[in-house]
Amino acid sequence: MKASSRAAFLAALLFTPNWYGLEFANSSTTAKGPQTATSAKPTVYVSDFEIDVAASESGNGTDAAPQAGTRAPEDDPRILASRLVELMSTKLVAALRKAGYTAVRMRAGAARPDSGVWIRGLFAEIDSENHWRRAVIRTATDSGKMQALVSVANLAKPDQALYEIANVPGNENKPGAMITLSPYVPLMKFDLRKDANEDVFKSIAPRIVNDLTALLDANPSAMSP
Repeated sequence: MKASSRAAFLAALLFTPNWYGLEFANSSTTAKGPQTATSAKPTVYVSDFEIDVAASESGNGTDAAPQAGTRAPEDDPRILASRLVELMSTKLVAALRKAGYTAVRMRAGAARPDSGVWIRGLFAEIDSENHWRRAVIRTATDSGKMQALVSVANLAKPDQALYEIANVPGNENKPGAMITLSPYVPLMKFDLRKDANEDVFKSIAPRIVNDLTALLDANPSAMSP
């Protein structure tokens, strides 16, 4: 991600009150200076990122189970999608722990904690008409490009959706649905390919952690209850 995009993300967090529940310190608090090295770091919860798999021809919204011998594991869209989600979560948790945070992976369906930092996001792509869509992992040929959209939130504040299904004719909540990103949720965006390898996620994860640390250093109360 370009430096200007990261700077814009931090600026949105630092200077926009209550964006996605990030309530920042007032001038009397911030005058005390940045967070010190001895300040306790908040627990960070990492949710698995959203990603879609192409619907089966039967129209049930899931990829049909391949018959034995017809599809290699590395070509199965479900396996490819799971691999991308796994890499994002595990590399992000590892980078957080390396930076001194207590990091917990929050699986789908797990109860939402009452406090701490929440990192979540989705894989998305832009179609030929410049519309955002949930990224789809499929075997058919496509551009192969997508973006990881990352949000940092304060779990002590109310939840807010990252996106909504776009209200346009013919669009519905299915794999590859057209979406409208929330204007109230600051997002970091990272370009990558649908066949991204482990090294790509190893490079993305520390950048997310660095931006989180910069936010907390500048505003220690950003993630307070």
